[in-house]
Amino acid sequence: MALIISWIFILGLVVPDLSSSLLHCPHRCHCDDDKLDVNCEEGHLDVLPIALNPSIQRLVIKNNKIRIIDSSIQFYSELTLLDLSFNYLFNIPDRTFGHQRKLQQLHLNHNKISTISNRTFVGLGELLVLNLRGNLIDQIDALTFTPLAKLEELNLGQNRIASVGLSVEAFVGVGDLKILLLDDNLLSVIPSEDTLRPVDKLAELYIGTNSLAGIEDGAFRVLSELTLLDLRGSLLPNVTEGTFGGIENLKSLNLADNRFQRVPTAALAVLRRLEELAIGQNHFETLPAHSFRGLSNLKRFELKGSLYLRRIERAAFQTNTNLESVVIESNKALTELEEETFAGLLYLKHLSLRNNGLERLDEGMFSWNSLRTVDISDNPINCDCYYSKLLLRLQTAARVSYNATGCPQHLPDQWECEYILEKNKNLISVVVPLVAIVTAIALAFYRFRGLLREYVKNGCKSKAAAAAAAATSSVTPAGGTGLPTVLPPLGHGRAELSTVLHGDYEKPLSDDDYFIRSSNLYHGSATQPILNGYPLYLQQNPNVYYNKPLPMTEL
Repeated sequence: MALIISWIFILGLVVPDLSSSLLHCPHRCHCDDDKLDVNCEEGHLDVLPIALNPSIQRLVIKNNKIRIIDSSIQFYSELTLLDLSFNYLFNIPDRTFGHQRKLQQLHLNHNKISTISNRTFVGLGELLVLNLRGNLIDQIDALTFTPLAKLEELNLGQNRIASVGLSVEAFVGVGDLKILLLDDNLLSVIPSEDTLRPVDKLAELYIGTNSLAGIEDGAFRVLSELTLLDLRGSLLPNVTEGTFGGIENLKSLNLADNRFQRVPTAALAVLRRLEELAIGQNHFETLPAHSFRGLSNLKRFELKGSLYLRRIERAAFQTNTNLESVVIESNKALTELEEETFAGLLYLKHLSLRNNGLERLDEGMFSWNSLRTVDISDNPINCDCYYSKLLLRLQTAARVSYNATGCPQHLPDQWECEYILEKNKNLISVVVPLVAIVTAIALAFYRFRGLLREYVKNGCKSKAAAAAAAATSSVTPAGGTGLPTVLPPLGHGRAELSTVLHGDYEKPLSDDDYFIRSSNLYHGSATQPILNGYPLYLQQNPNVYYNKPLPMTEL
């Protein structure tokens, strides 16, 4: 009996604690009465629990099946954070949060909410963060957020808000707003100055992933305190020199995933305080020299996923000497990175060239003064002595961590590279002089080609004249008649006959001429004496017996 009484006494001490915590905590929820925190993430709840500790301050019921926020929410008036994201909420009744006077964060993102009004958020005078991302909202009426006098962050991204659905007075009453997200909607133009003027203290504006045909000059000038502007994925063909007028204090700009044919150097030059720039996934093929002229305070640069980028010139970042982080990744067409591209960046700490089309890298490409991390993996690297030298430098630099994959395990070592270098030097020492000599000879021949032609021509004539003179002197009789005493036999060629008889006129006779003239050699008396195969009278005065003179021709 005494044992039973003891057990009852113990249960009496334990059960109250169980009833105050575990017994009132729904299945698959985590309840912490010390921290006043309840987390029911993925708890398969379809209604709000009503038996929780009324003093809780943080209530997270995300990834459940809740369709409506009923009156049970009024029992938790001490809440500072309420997260009902990723549920099935279709509508929020007016004044639902009328008792949450201390609520600072309300997350209703990724539900099915289609409408909100200026009565939806009544009572949330202390709210700092309102997240409505990923719903079906298509219209923001005037004064919708007026009850949220202290609101600092408003997320309306990934809805269906069109330009015509955004009232000019949509943001009246939230003058302390610092962060506004309107990205991934159906906006075709930047909201007007009148629309943005009530939130002129904005520090961050996300308005990308809209179909913006263009941006008028000075569209953001009322936001003089803006430090971050996100225009990614807006289908912008270009930006002009006046696009960023009035927001010269901007420190972060995202222009990725647009349609720029060239780097907007002139438009960016006014942003002299810019520290972060993302400009990947555009259509330009080259980063030319001084692409980011004027951005002397730029510290972080990112260029990812550009399908057309092929080349980065060595002076592209020459004026951006304060760069600390450069990320150039996943540009498959990028095959050319000029030497010393990053050599002047004395403060560069982090460099990523991962997953490009680079085949050649050199250790002189960048400065080693402040470098801490290097990623050159997933490139079709030409694993030659230059790359081996770069890897050796990375391995011996104790403060530099690197990632360099893509080469076979065996790379040429120092001795192999020195041998190859010496062999190339010897080959060059032979080839270069030989090429120089051949070139000099060819130039000399070309320079004196006229003189060489005259020399050859005159030499040939001199040889012919000398041969004729020799032949003539060998057959001239003592009487000095000038005729050969010994003529070639008749059976010899016609050319020899013509040459002997007519000196310089060395062209052979034609068939007709030879036939006529040779037949005339013997007409008249057939009894004339013949000497050495020719009639004597032909040897004395042969020109008398030709019917016509020989043709006068030149060489």
